[in-house]
Amino acid sequence: MKNIIKKVHRRHAIQLLTYGFVGGGAFVVQTIVYFIALKVDIFPSVAMILGNFAGMIFAYFGHITFTFKKTHKFSHKEFVKYVLTAVVGLIINVLAVRVMTKEFYLDPKYAVLPTLITPAITFFISKFWAFKA
Repeated sequence: MKNIIKKVHRRHAIQLLTYGFVGGGAFVVQTIVYFIALKVDIFPSVAMILGNFAGMIFAYFGHITFTFKKTHKFSHKEFVKYVLTAVVGLIINVLAVRVMTKEFYLDPKYAVLPTLITPAITFFISKFWAFKA
């Protein structure tokens, strides 16, 4: 029984670590798109939406390939659930950008920082609902 518990904990730890690496890649994609959009004078909240969308696509394929290791490459039902999960993350990120730029009057380049907490929330939604892994 102890060995089974160790294997389960190890599997979850590896999954969480992999989720972090894929999410880190998605964050890089999101941030690059966000800053490019700001450079071309796109409103910060819209820039965050564009960046989040690019990061979401990157993360979906990374998660089905590496994190949750699905044997299939695409599931319409899973994708819809993942998109809904990503929308939760998007809402958190856009609200953070809005609050930081409109309420605290901070430079939009700092508004990307709260997006570092969003993955913790979306990991659990992804794991136990979207991908059920």
